[in-house]
Amino acid sequence: MLKTIDVVAAIIVHNGKLLLARRAASCDQAGLWEFPGGKVEPGETQARALCRELEEELGIHATPGEWIASHSREVSGRMINLHAWSVARFSGTPQCTTSHSELAWCTPARAQDYDLAPADIPLLEAFLRRSLPG
Repeated sequence: MLKTIDVVAAIIVHNGKLLLARRAASCDQAGLWEFPGGKVEPGETQARALCRELEEELGIHATPGEWIASHSREVSGRMINLHAWSVARFSGTPQCTTSHSELAWCTPARAQDYDLAPADIPLLEAFLRRSLPG
């Protein structure tokens, strides 16, 4: 049986652009782009985990918005339950730490041009569907 891990991802929107982070060489799936975030610790809510991870990984204080989508995928012998949340409000300037080698702001449509981690693709697609005018 695979170990199951809950992970949160932030779809950070600022001035009409999304923030993508490139996974560092020392990380699993090195070089792929992703929405920043990380593991939900035992007893922690998804919102609290997202705030903690964004502070640790990017040095920002964020206010999670609405839930976007969840997706489960086997990655490196583990079942990852990835939960995406929108983040439109944050303070500070996102900075790379040991988890990421590069950050990029791009329009939502251009995000598809990046080499995204496979688990992040359905999250981007769900965000794009929600963002389209009704």
